[in-house]
Amino acid sequence: MPKYSTNWLDYRLPTGQEFSVAVCGYSGKIRHMYIGQDPLRRMFVHHVQVEDDVCRTGDHCLALNCPLNRAEPESLLHMLDMTEDEELDPEVAGQWGSKSTLDCFLRFAQQITEFLPDELKKPQQPLKEE
Repeated sequence: MPKYSTNWLDYRLPTGQEFSVAVCGYSGKIRHMYIGQDPLRRMFVHHVQVEDDVCRTGDHCLALNCPLNRAEPESLLHMLDMTEDEELDPEVAGQWGSKSTLDCFLRFAQQITEFLPDELKKPQQPLKEE
């Protein structure tokens, strides 16, 4: 099954909070995200396998607008280290247009995808088998 690389990018919010996103080499979309530093997660999230329009990691992917995505809300919460969707305070909810923390994280990931460097948005070639 062909494998496509995951490219990790590190960012810092104006508040100083660090976060990282994983860009899918197949779709060019944000597939994973975490706040803070988590080197172990990077070790486990390093490629996707896609064959015949089936993605092996499609059930654990933040890119809901990817046609190969099969993620359920419970999986998305788990990926974001949440046990349940929490309601946002009124000010933040007003800024994002939603009271759902999960929904806001997904919108945030989609916004980041829009501003990725063009070379990461393009589908990558599969990794060579070793």
